[in-house]
Amino acid sequence: MNSKFLSRLARQNLRKNGRSYGPFILAAVLTVCMFYIISSLAVDPGLQSMTGATTIQIVIRYGMVVVGLFAVIFLFYTNSFLIKRRKREFGLFNVLGLEKKHLAGVIAFETLYVALISIGLGLLLGVALDKLLLLIVAKILGVAAPMGFFVSLWVVAVTAALFGGIFLLIFLYSIRQVYVARPVELLQAEHAGEREPKAKWLLALVGAGCLGAGYYIAVTTTDVLQAIFLFFVAVVLVIIGTYLLFTAGSVALLKLLKKNKRYYYKTRHFTAVSGMMYRMKQNAVGLANICILSTMVLVMVSGTSCLMLGMERALHERYPYDMNISRSDEATIELCKKAVADAGIVPENETEYSYVTCAAYSVPGGLDVTRDYTLDTESSLADVMVVCLADYNRCTGQSMTLGPDEILLKVERTDYAEDTLTLLGKTYTVKAQVEPMVKYGNLTANLTSTWYIVVSDREELERVDAALASGFGVKSYEQHQGRYYMSRFYGFDVPGHDDETALNARLAIRDAWNKASEDESVDLAGTYECRAWERQDFVSLYGSLFFLGMFLGLLFTMAAILIIYYKQMSEGRDDRERFQIMQKVGMSRQEVKRTIHEQVLIVFFLPLVTAGVHTAFAFPILNRVMALFNLMSTNLYIWCVLGTFGVFAALYAVVYSLTARTYYRMVSV
Repeated sequence: MNSKFLSRLARQNLRKNGRSYGPFILAAVLTVCMFYIISSLAVDPGLQSMTGATTIQIVIRYGMVVVGLFAVIFLFYTNSFLIKRRKREFGLFNVLGLEKKHLAGVIAFETLYVALISIGLGLLLGVALDKLLLLIVAKILGVAAPMGFFVSLWVVAVTAALFGGIFLLIFLYSIRQVYVARPVELLQAEHAGEREPKAKWLLALVGAGCLGAGYYIAVTTTDVLQAIFLFFVAVVLVIIGTYLLFTAGSVALLKLLKKNKRYYYKTRHFTAVSGMMYRMKQNAVGLANICILSTMVLVMVSGTSCLMLGMERALHERYPYDMNISRSDEATIELCKKAVADAGIVPENETEYSYVTCAAYSVPGGLDVTRDYTLDTESSLADVMVVCLADYNRCTGQSMTLGPDEILLKVERTDYAEDTLTLLGKTYTVKAQVEPMVKYGNLTANLTSTWYIVVSDREELERVDAALASGFGVKSYEQHQGRYYMSRFYGFDVPGHDDETALNARLAIRDAWNKASEDESVDLAGTYECRAWERQDFVSLYGSLFFLGMFLGLLFTMAAILIIYYKQMSEGRDDRERFQIMQKVGMSRQEVKRTIHEQVLIVFFLPLVTAGVHTAFAFPILNRVMALFNLMSTNLYIWCVLGTFGVFAALYAVVYSLTARTYYRMVSV
């Protein structure tokens, strides 16, 4: 049999199965397009010329890996729907005289045509939209978009090679399905799985245990450092638990409902429960995939949206003043003030205070500053900042009083409920945990918990400094390698928070210190930070994460929609005959429609409800991860999660209404 006949037969098959292959080809085209775009952005010279390009490209290259891995899994999985649908057709061809090697030839041509269409149109669409996406990135980052048109032949080759390999794997999998099956098995493949599934109680219990463990970790983890690692542990547990509960737990639940005679032996419940039980075996994995994809969309989009909306607030947390200066002695502070005055700038909201800062471990009842830096399960790393009461009252406008052994306390990123606190061998009474506290942005950028301590007077502050020096056996900052130091903070705003004026202040301070560095008597150890100077770094990180979140959210939403579509088609074909039998044995047309509606609603919206539950339980640990980006506003994150879920649920409902029509037409009797 010549290849022309097989080629013509393959084209006819694709046209005849257009309703099945159309959505798959569309999804493949969009996946190719999105992979090309994100890969092109990663090497685009226009993007490299933008401010903060290094951060942007790191994030985008991470997204490139995610999209590539997702493309392999997604296209391979959705093709399995098509193969199951086509097995009966291949079995018929085999019975009519086509050998399996001829079927392999037909599949080869079909796969080749789909691959050429998908890769070709995907690359064309990607090249056409690449510049648009670059403009969107520039808009998000608030920078000027570079001129010119860019096409990377290397990216074209990588994209074609990746998806060519994916379609080769799809072809090999497809011919394996045909070769290992007998003709009668191919003819009956669509009805496989009709046997009533057994309740796998052990797997259901394991799934419930995994899901419960993941939820427990997400809710109970309070330490920010632990949240980074445990978040991924919780994700793995929840994914395993979701698959096991959908595959084994759902059947076990339906078995329990079936045993409840008062519930089961009613027309609506009988048909819905029995129908779902017979179909759940082959639908459970698809429902679990929809649930996981929906959860990923909700988490990514809500998280990156929160980052973008809260960026300005996070920037002000990290840099509380337009200019933030930390120096080891007051002479350099005076140098700073003179440089700003000589530049003709009048500072506003000036703040100045002395402080001691050190690294420590939080232990029961206090802080231990003498231990080596090793992680264990009984204590956690902490950053400690100590100021005196006079500076605290002046900076915050308070009028607090303290006894010699009393302190005021504020702890961030962890909880402390004790009435006393031991530090450097002395036990203090915690008079109150207070708000507000002196503003010091450096500590907000750390991953550890932060302990702000207010002691009674300057003498007590100096005692803490001396105790640190004595405990470490050193007398200078260089000797103790940054584990503690006493310094002075000076911060101020420029008139109108004008970025240009703030940059001029920064330049004036820099020039003055460069000139003063020639004088060995001036100690220039410390830092100076300008909010306007650092703003673009924030925009680069938060903006690129926001773009990647929206990009991947769109990709995963498309995948969920396609899986839903194929599930509805598969359900419609499988359920048509069953509902016809129900009507023949006495059920009215209205009862059949009501049963269909109830079953579809339960099965269709179960993944969305479960994804909402996953997101709700993930909220506490994700809220702590947000603290790593200086986002302390729980309310903002709540609104982002609720808004994202509302928009996604509305889109989900629209998809339901569209795909349900196809289902109803297929099962109409």
